[in-house]
Amino acid sequence: MTPEHAASRSAYCLLLARINLPHIQMWQDDQQLDVSPYTKLLNKQTAFLKGELTSRANLERFFAQFSEWRSELTESDTLGWQIVDLCNAALYASTECIFDDACDDIELLNQYVTDIYAQMTELGAETAELKHYFASIQKEFQSQFSSLRHIPVSKDFFVWMAEMDVSLFGVAE
Repeated sequence: MTPEHAASRSAYCLLLARINLPHIQMWQDDQQLDVSPYTKLLNKQTAFLKGELTSRANLERFFAQFSEWRSELTESDTLGWQIVDLCNAALYASTECIFDDACDDIELLNQYVTDIYAQMTELGAETAELKHYFASIQKEFQSQFSSLRHIPVSKDFFVWMAEMDVSLFGVAE
């Protein structure tokens, strides 16, 4: 599933970053770290796609702060870190799509989700329902929003995204 237009790819990546926000919040609490660069960019990117923020320079400033913060994070081989890294990659890709029409990390992000499910299964977690949930989100996005061409993105997308209150890994907000 790769939408043709950058606005649609950006929206999909934003969805992955937003739906998994509870993991960022849990990681913040666990690691005692400031995740404000993530949440600020998430809010600015959302506002940009809604058409509420029109300054690319403003968005780029928050993107640069996020990128610097992300580069300073200490990687870990834990499942929690991998989910956080997925969130970071999704938010990065969502914003990068705005600045580079050729940016298309959707298949990489989808594979990352699949890889995390595989690790969860290896650790004894039941992932069949989670995989079904992810597949239904992908299918709905493909049928309803993959043809988004312009910013601002359809208000229906944001209503749909707001209805998702469980992460791809089963954590509720």
